[in-house]
Amino acid sequence: MKILLVEDDEGAALVLKNILTRQHYTVDLAADGEAGLSLAQMFTYDLVVLDIILPKLDGLMFCRQLRAQKNDISVLLLTALDSSTSKVIGLDAGADDYMIKPFDTSELLARIRALIRRKTPTRSNTIQAGNVRLDSSNFQVTCNGQLLHLTEKEYALLELFLRNSNRIFTQEMLLDYLWPSEQIPSTNAVRAHIKALRRKLKLAGASDLIETVHRFGYRLKLGLDQVKLPTAPAPDFQSTEIDATTENQYQPQFSLALVNIWKRFKPKYSERIAILEQNITALLVGRQTEELEQQAIAEAHMLIGSLASFGLTEAARLSREIEKIFRAGIQQSIAQVEYLSQLVVALRQELERATVLEPPIAVASRCLWQREANMKRQPRLLIINDDALLSQQFIKSAASCGIEAKVATLTDARDVIAQNVPDVVLLDLYLSNSIESSLELLTELTSNHLALPVLVFTEVEDFNLRLKVARLGAQTFLHKPVAPSLVLAAVIQVLQRADVAGAKIMVVDNDSQVLDILRTLLSTWGFQLTLLDNPQRFWDTLNTFNPDLLILDTEMPLSSINGVDICQVVRNDPYWNHLPIMFLSVRKDAQTINQLFMAGADDYISKPIVEPELIARILNRLERTISESRKLI
Repeated sequence: MKILLVEDDEGAALVLKNILTRQHYTVDLAADGEAGLSLAQMFTYDLVVLDIILPKLDGLMFCRQLRAQKNDISVLLLTALDSSTSKVIGLDAGADDYMIKPFDTSELLARIRALIRRKTPTRSNTIQAGNVRLDSSNFQVTCNGQLLHLTEKEYALLELFLRNSNRIFTQEMLLDYLWPSEQIPSTNAVRAHIKALRRKLKLAGASDLIETVHRFGYRLKLGLDQVKLPTAPAPDFQSTEIDATTENQYQPQFSLALVNIWKRFKPKYSERIAILEQNITALLVGRQTEELEQQAIAEAHMLIGSLASFGLTEAARLSREIEKIFRAGIQQSIAQVEYLSQLVVALRQELERATVLEPPIAVASRCLWQREANMKRQPRLLIINDDALLSQQFIKSAASCGIEAKVATLTDARDVIAQNVPDVVLLDLYLSNSIESSLELLTELTSNHLALPVLVFTEVEDFNLRLKVARLGAQTFLHKPVAPSLVLAAVIQVLQRADVAGAKIMVVDNDSQVLDILRTLLSTWGFQLTLLDNPQRFWDTLNTFNPDLLILDTEMPLSSINGVDICQVVRNDPYWNHLPIMFLSVRKDAQTINQLFMAGADDYISKPIVEPELIARILNRLERTISESRKLI
């Protein structure tokens, strides 16, 4: 698969290229919009990833010109412009998807896979051609069960042939598909790689899998070696190990190459901060000009995406705050300049402190991609219990309902979860005579990193324990002795909450900071989000996005429209009047709350936002809506 990456920040571009090439993508780089458009016109790509703010030709014009030329290549906008309006404009310009910097690498890779999959709907993880089997989930090829040790190009050649079994590829086409445009060698390189691949296949017992079509090129030999594209197999829950290659596909680490990129570009980012510091000096002595101000905005904007690419989220956040202040216009007040100066000092400290880079994806990200895969296989139940007989009864009951269950002790529970994330956990609170250790594990399981649904059961009957368990986030409390059938019923009830995964939530709030917070909180739960900071675009966005839940701010100071107005409009429409509506508000007085419910609100949440309450209310509202819908069917 070949990707065109258009990014004017060289450091960020190299970081992204490194991440993508580790996923076996071929990547072409372009430093400005015009160069990127020329490459898109000359070569065949599976995807274009580009920034919006680019030299010579910005990303929006890039998209418009591409679509005007009837080029339907998938386009992913990757930018620090974080308003919903910018997203709408980008999608209207012809982009297929839009991501905000700083971004989560696992989400980016998932979106890339999804965009490429749309163009190739038959794409599968595994392909069987005779006795040769290719598994793209771990980049392995076997022949008669024997692992073949292929080079990167040999693997790419074989995958291309297997996925296009009826197609003939000329040598020039293979160069175009598998080599970056700046590295395209002569056709001799193609012949050499084909020869090496054939030799390895023959030694493994798959001779003549790739045939030469005289005067045309190469293709997969059909007939005896008929290609099969089975459905991607579910991960083996019984396995006690994760293949390192498979894990790295979803959890890329900052390799030595990326560390070297950081060392190379850190001085450049330091120079950008120096320009911000010069602006502070100019403000203090009253010599700030519009030109200097625009330069500061540009440098701060560039730092947002650049530093985020290296996993420096706090530095990216400080850069965003600095950019917002400069964009708003600096007033000649000592307090404001001092605050801006503090932000720049903090940014400089973050840059100097960033000597060792942490992996960009935490455990939570791995949980997300595994949960996404969970939707395509039978649910997984992890039973953490020392009672072997009781656990076997649970396993048998679960199997009768199509639930795959596994048992772990308190000691090995963390390792088991790290290897294969379950959908729900059944936790005995009195394991190995240590209720404190059980509660400590419960805290970890329900934390933001894992956010797993947990049912607890115990012989201890104590209201204070129930209260503590509830506060730690457990969803169900069961008291022993308890019949396996009742436990299974509780497990099924929790699993049904997965129906809300992927629900579409629309948020209208002209406070960009609140939108950023909600994006961070809600995206980790797998919701599809549309965040709108311009109420004037509400109606068009509502009908385009078709949400399952609407969240409104009560007051929107920068607009003539408020949340109550929007709520009344929705309730007056025959199609939308049953849409669940939740309000966010800083006001907590009874008069305001009564006004909201009189206007048609279903729920109310006060600011500042408390994540557990927000998520609980959203899940409960969505579950209630889904349940009511089922009754009507």
